Amino acid sequence: MSRQEVYAWASLLSNVAFLLVYLILVFGIPSMMAPWEGDLIQALSVIILIDVAFQAVISMQKRRTLGVDKDERDVAIEAEGFTVGYYVFLVAIVILIGHLFTQNVIGEFADPVYLERMKTLPLHFLVIVLVAGTSAKSVVQIRRYRD
Repeated sequence: MSRQEVYAWASLLSNVAFLLVYLILVFGIPSMMAPWEGDLIQALSVIILIDVAFQAVISMQKRRTLGVDKDERDVAIEAEGFTVGYYVFLVAIVILIGHLFTQNVIGEFADPVYLERMKTLPLHFLVIVLVAGTSAKSVVQIRRYRD
């Protein structure tokens, strides 16, 4: 496994850990997981600490070696990952613009409780899209390195 593939795996696992923590903080722990709430929070805390330590090691290693040696294949794989991530962001932004437009159009006909809930939806959507785009980039890179 190359160093670049390890970085892609680390990025993907960081995104998944961040998304889990975000979803738990925003929506709470599902009721079916309530008996394991303490264990789940403890496991997520350990995962985040390991991720922070791993990212720190990667950062120190990059500083020490003055960058990672990349060949043309690594550059092409990274470019393909960024392209897929960009298209995920692009589609998501178009969807968000459509949502904001329809929310304004139906605003006078909609229930006030519904409109109040929809005010925070763009923020949550953007956070999830950020994770989805960077995860898509990492998945493409991992897939290409495995070919």
